[in-house]
Amino acid sequence: MEKSTRPAALDQRPHPDDQHGAAVPGANGTTSVAPPAQASTGILVRLDGTVADRTQPELRADDLAALRGDGVFEALLVADGRPVHLDAHLDRLARSAAALGLRAPDRADWRRSLAVGIAHHGTVGESYARLVLTRGPEGGDRESAYVLIDAVPDSTLRARRDGVRALTLTRGTVVAPPERAPWLLNGAKTLSYAVNMAAQRWAREHEADEAIFLAEDGTVLEAPTAAVLLLTGGRLLSPTPELGILPSITLQALFAAASEAGWECEFARLSVGELRAAEGVWLLSSVRLGARVRSLDGVPCPPSRYDAQIAALVRALPAGAAAGGTGGGSSA
Repeated sequence: MEKSTRPAALDQRPHPDDQHGAAVPGANGTTSVAPPAQASTGILVRLDGTVADRTQPELRADDLAALRGDGVFEALLVADGRPVHLDAHLDRLARSAAALGLRAPDRADWRRSLAVGIAHHGTVGESYARLVLTRGPEGGDRESAYVLIDAVPDSTLRARRDGVRALTLTRGTVVAPPERAPWLLNGAKTLSYAVNMAAQRWAREHEADEAIFLAEDGTVLEAPTAAVLLLTGGRLLSPTPELGILPSITLQALFAAASEAGWECEFARLSVGELRAAEGVWLLSSVRLGARVRSLDGVPCPPSRYDAQIAALVRALPAGAAAGGTGGGSSA
C-alpha cells in the first residue's frame, strides 16, 4: 500500500473490510503486523491503517488544527492491548465532531487504526491512545484523522499513586445551560486546549499540580483534563454536565460501579464551599483514572476513611471495561 505524506483524507480512504467491533490487536490481519516483544516509542497511524514516521511532518502547516485549534479528539487508556471504554469514547468523539460540523470517520476505521497502533506499540502493560480529527487544510473540504499511541507518562502514574495538590481557579464564566449557546461548544472535547493548559501551568507555578475550575459564582466545574469527584456525607457527588462541562466517561463508569457496591451517587450543582468541606476529593480521567486531591488551595486534605474503597473501585475500572462492563469496553 502506498503511503501518503499526511493523514488520509476521509474521501480517499479505502473502504474498511474489517470486523466492526473487533478493536483488538490482530483483528485486521491485512493491515497489522506482529507486535514487538517490548513496547516501542510512540506510534502514529493514519486512518487508512498505515504507520507513519512520527519524526517527519504529517499535518500541513495550514491545517486548521494548527492555525485555530479547529478539531476534536479523544484520549483513552489501553490496558494489556485492550482499549478501555472504547465504544463510549467513539460515541463522545462523534458528538464532539457533530458539534463542530465535522464529518466523523466510520467507527470501523478508528478501530482498525487503533488496533494497528496497539500491535506496533506493544500489548503488555498500559499505554494510551489519542484519536484526533481536524478540519484539515485552510480552504479545503477534507478532514484529517489519525491515531497516536504512547506510553503512560510517569507524571500520570505518580498522580495515581501520590495524589495531587490543587488550586481553585476561575474560568471567568457564568453558568448557563449549553443549549442557550451551542456555539460555545460546551461539553465537546475540542483541540482548543490553550486555556486548560494555561491553568495547569499557573497551578504548577504556584506550588500545586492541578487546577479546579470555578464559575464566577463559585460553582465547581471541572479540572483542565479531569472530572471532579467529592465524598460528602457518605455520598459520591460530581458537578452535573448540565453546567456545560465535558461528560466524563471515567466518572460515569465509576458511578455505575459504586452504585452496584452500595454507594449513593449523584450529579449536582456544587459550591466551592462544599468542595473545601468535602471528606474527600478526587480528579478522574481516562488515562490517570483517579488521583486524590491531597491539598486544596494550600490547605492539606486529610485522607478519608473511605480512600481504600474509592481507590479499589477506580483500579477495577479497566478490568470491568475489558469484561464488558460499564462504558462499552471494546472487548465486550
